[in-house]
Amino acid sequence: METLSFVLGMALVVVIGLSIVAVIGFVKARKLETELEHISSDVYRQIDRNTSELHQRIDFEAGSIQSQLDSRLDKLEQKLTNKK
Repeated sequence: METLSFVLGMALVVVIGLSIVAVIGFVKARKLETELEHISSDVYRQIDRNTSELHQRIDFEAGSIQSQLDSRLDKLEQKLTNKK
């Protein structure tokens, strides 16, 4: 009878230990999941910001190129009209 009580007690200790380890693992996994959600939202926010900055820079450069092209064409037009 003493052996049976000892075995059951040890089994209970092992089950309690495994339960504690499982709970700690689940808590850590949940913390990691929330941290990954925050990181992914930050990454998406950064991508959106970079995309909008890129579009702004493209629009600015396109306007600058168009302005410079207009200026050059005006100068060319003046030269051509003055030569006639």
